[in-house]
Amino acid sequence: MKKQILKFIVLLSIFVIIHSGCHVNLFNRPNQTTLLALKNRYSISLNSDWTGKKPEILLATLDTIYQYADDQNDTFKASVWVISDEEMQDDVVIKTVNSLQLVTVNRDVFANEESEDLLETKKRLLHIIAQFITEDWSNIQAATLLLKDSTDRDVIELVLKELYGLSIVRKDTPEANKIAQILRKYVGEVHVSEFSNEDLIKLMKVYELFPRGLDKIPRMKYLLRRQQAPYAGSAWIVADCIEYDARTFRIKNQSEFKRIIIHEKAHFLWEYALNGKLRTAWSSLGGWHKDPNNNNRWLKSKNRDEFVTDYAYAKNPNEDWAESVAFYLSRPNKLRACSLDKYDFIDRVMLQYQEGGVPFKRLQHIDN
Repeated sequence: MKKQILKFIVLLSIFVIIHSGCHVNLFNRPNQTTLLALKNRYSISLNSDWTGKKPEILLATLDTIYQYADDQNDTFKASVWVISDEEMQDDVVIKTVNSLQLVTVNRDVFANEESEDLLETKKRLLHIIAQFITEDWSNIQAATLLLKDSTDRDVIELVLKELYGLSIVRKDTPEANKIAQILRKYVGEVHVSEFSNEDLIKLMKVYELFPRGLDKIPRMKYLLRRQQAPYAGSAWIVADCIEYDARTFRIKNQSEFKRIIIHEKAHFLWEYALNGKLRTAWSSLGGWHKDPNNNNRWLKSKNRDEFVTDYAYAKNPNEDWAESVAFYLSRPNKLRACSLDKYDFIDRVMLQYQEGGVPFKRLQHIDN
């Protein structure tokens, strides 16, 4: 009798353990609809470590990036995602195994998966997804697609930072206060306003016209949108910043909009891409020379018709360069018509940076 009771207790214990284990596994098992959506939309398969809310969080983050998720399957390589306790840089290790992408994610990313506030989890996942999609930002077409379909501000600012090295200046931040203090002596009080998502996407579409090697320029770190600025755009080398007036983004003429955006970035090229000899060589193309009676004033020996705009003709070699680069990238035929020599000079500079993939460096000469 005692043996039967003991046997019953043992069997009961085993049943409870098995039942409890099954209950936990069933409770933690991801929703099959979620797994199917990841597979169909993004060609993603998950291993068994993706329990609880993790798959749902991954899917939700992907869906905020891609407005038309059902149309994105062709843009994703087939991949298997696993979770690891190992420490890793940027929360992810991505490898290709037999043409299959293996994505290993740090478990710490999901430390707050049961929390109401998933902002930190989402941001870390966003970086992981972006690295996966863009092959660690080496696939520019994928990065552009990421930007094109995104309605999420975090995605837009991530692309802006990773591709162009630019951060947004916001009101009442240390960056805003520092830049405002520097600019106060030039333009008075600086009232920062907010870029819209559409503003930033417009900017980046113009930046795409530059060669890959000129995506990031030293000291060109910040974008600032300002109410009632004195100009539509200003490049402030002293503040590592490009400033745009709010009205710039309401310009209907796309050629004019492109000219302004390219012009301001071109000032940073003048400062950091060309050495002194190349700036002198450019100046000679416009016949520029300093006024012997006023060292701050430039004179020129060439006629107006050799300059692409009145502004280029009226100012100095730096402004002549910025205007000419703007037309080289947006309306090249007009620059050719004005000066083949200037077009050829800029063309040779751009070719030096065409391939990208190497750190930016100042040019010491340009190939003939």
